[in-house]
Amino acid sequence: MSGIPCRYYDGRTSRRRDAVLALTARGGLVVAREGADERLNYENVRIPGRVADTPRFLHLPDGGVCEVQDNDALDGEQARIRRDPEPRADRFGRLRHRLDSTWQGAAAALAVTAAILYSFTEWGAPAVAAVAVAATPPEAEAVIGENFLTLLERLRVLKPSELEPNRRNELLAAFEEMRRETGVEDADLRFHSVGVPNAFALPGGTVVLTDLLVELAEDDEEVIAVLAHELGHVEGRHVMRRFAQTSSMLVLWTAFTGDVSVAALSFLGPDRLLAQRYSRSFETDADRFAFDYLLSAGIPPTRLSDIIQRLSGDDGEAGAGGNALNWLASHPGAAERARNATEAAKRAREGAAADE
Repeated sequence: MSGIPCRYYDGRTSRRRDAVLALTARGGLVVAREGADERLNYENVRIPGRVADTPRFLHLPDGGVCEVQDNDALDGEQARIRRDPEPRADRFGRLRHRLDSTWQGAAAALAVTAAILYSFTEWGAPAVAAVAVAATPPEAEAVIGENFLTLLERLRVLKPSELEPNRRNELLAAFEEMRRETGVEDADLRFHSVGVPNAFALPGGTVVLTDLLVELAEDDEEVIAVLAHELGHVEGRHVMRRFAQTSSMLVLWTAFTGDVSVAALSFLGPDRLLAQRYSRSFETDADRFAFDYLLSAGIPPTRLSDIIQRLSGDDGEAGAGGNALNWLASHPGAAERARNATEAAKRAREGAAADE
């Protein structure tokens, strides 16, 4: 029998058999094993598109597979039996094959793919995140935050606070006043003991303040500045937005690569750098929120940058020259944040002078 040479697997064993196949006018194919009289007839078998000169695998209805090495012969056989005008999908497949067969075409395809991924990461993911977060009920977000806090407590990452009750009550009173004045009512302050000085916001409005950060602060104005920054994260729902952006990027990379494990590696590459910029943008927004509150409360915005510099051990020089390592950071440099605080204070003084 004349036809296209192929390798036939019956789908039940790993044994490979040499065979030939021929296409039928109805969109099926006939597989004949060499040296045997067996002829297998299949109707409506989908033939995958060609990708350069890589083998094509035709999956048969009974679980068998035909591996075809001669793509030209298979394309020629398809063209021979086709009576109707060439389907649009086939024309696209032939164009794709021509592009894949040249380094210029491959380079162009890579450039287009990179442009799509960059554009989605830069503009698409934030837009998707904004819609997703807006559609998420505050009650659901609060449950997520509470469950995460419970997990941290059970893992002993967060331990009970050892601050004096009176000290906690003083800070709680200041936090309640901040909530009223800023209009961020869905916020709650929790005290915990951790091995590092820190403060962070969770989904749903929970703000965690550690004992060591309270001890590191030189006065209550610095603690209030940090809490105002975290309220900025709560007001902007930054934690949920960051999660939605990261998830949407993972979905897109999975669609392009076809493998979620490979897509996950994208966060170690250029995509990760862009994602870090989301975080820096959120931190800058939270700083602005804090500066506005501190100025309204008569507290210098530099109180925030003072404690941040002490937390980071920054000597004030990092980032001043546009250090390339800043792209790897999830937070703006302490020196940059200090400059922003100083400029906010300066603008406030100039505005007050203009009003007089």
